[in-house]
Amino acid sequence: MFFYLFTDNIVYSQLIKDNQEKIKILSLKKRNYIFYDEILKLNKIVSFIWPRRVWKTYLMFQFLKELIEKWIYDIRQIVFIDFSIYSWEEIKAEDVVGSYYSLWFDKKPIFVFDEIQDISNFQKLVLQLYTQGYQIFISWSNSKLLSSELVTEFRWRIYEYFVYPLDFDEILEFQNIEKEKVYSTHKKWIIKNIFSDILKYWNFPELVLSKSEIVKSGILKTYFDILFYKDLIERYKIDNEKAIRFLIKSLILWNSKRLNLINVYNSLKSQGLKIWKNTIYNYYEYLKNIFFVDDIENFYKKTFNIYLYNFGFWSLFGYTDNKWQNFENLIYLNLKKKYKKVFYKENKLEIDFYIEDDNMNIQVCYELNNNNIDREVKPLLKQDWKKKIVYFNKVWDFNYEWVEIIDFIDFLNSFNKV
Repeated sequence: MFFYLFTDNIVYSQLIKDNQEKIKILSLKKRNYIFYDEILKLNKIVSFIWPRRVWKTYLMFQFLKELIEKWIYDIRQIVFIDFSIYSWEEIKAEDVVGSYYSLWFDKKPIFVFDEIQDISNFQKLVLQLYTQGYQIFISWSNSKLLSSELVTEFRWRIYEYFVYPLDFDEILEFQNIEKEKVYSTHKKWIIKNIFSDILKYWNFPELVLSKSEIVKSGILKTYFDILFYKDLIERYKIDNEKAIRFLIKSLILWNSKRLNLINVYNSLKSQGLKIWKNTIYNYYEYLKNIFFVDDIENFYKKTFNIYLYNFGFWSLFGYTDNKWQNFENLIYLNLKKKYKKVFYKENKLEIDFYIEDDNMNIQVCYELNNNNIDREVKPLLKQDWKKKIVYFNKVWDFNYEWVEIIDFIDFLNSFNKV
């Protein structure tokens, strides 16, 4: 490792000091993530990957504060730089390190770089610091850099940490509801009202904290415009806006349903739009790359159901209320955060989710009633081991041997015990 003890270059010293003070006094609502100490022993560049507006910088600050509270690092070791203020400049490793050592000689810094894609030589800067033995945390914008590209750029040196929208526990934390092992009927009523709003606008932090429907709609439109124009049109140089918009609208309508890109292709052709079939498949991959859509595989064969990272976008296209689909999407993202692999099952009969690690079969139903209970139960009765129906509303008490019927509050609350 190189030490720059005698440098006169202190160009970033004030910024380093100011950001240390900011981190020290910052008050955070804790997100439901654990930064395991052994990650630091991997000798990797820690990279945060994320859908837009999940507050990845916020989570980076949380981790830094945790590392300081555990006495793993001292606040004086933190070098946090947001490179968006140095757009397309070249940042030299010796300037950053020299600036730090102009402040302290007796500590080894760790480097936390936000929006690294905004400087012209980020690859060189990060690799220079890495080879000198420094711990590095990085994040970036999907409009200019993708996770797959970063892995290619830094090869085996990267450890990826995925940041999700708020999960069940985090939503309650942001709403100042204390977690309990079992909630009273009254408290469940309060939680259900909160989630009724979540099912309309989704669970990104700004949307959960906002109280105004007008503000929430404005936030959603801003999210979508940035995603559409910067992450898609600008990044991938897409000139067929009509086709990509049609695909996006189709995916929103198909939320929690079977992916069928051939239907999109045929519909566009029937409208007289000339487009290659492969172009539609490429567009879909772009949307996966920027964390607009995700898909899960059928346990029995190669078919896929799709889910959205932000299902609140449906309201921007004037679609009618689809809380049934959004509720299933909500359960999926909570499952995805907890389990490495989530399947669905379809082999004549369909089961919404299957967790192979726990051998757990799950049906999701927004409103469980006399008209749909047999349909929900029938596929489960043919399965072994754990069988659950998770509901939002229930109009009757149903009892089936070997099938657990559980409301979503108890189901999601069980993920992280008090």
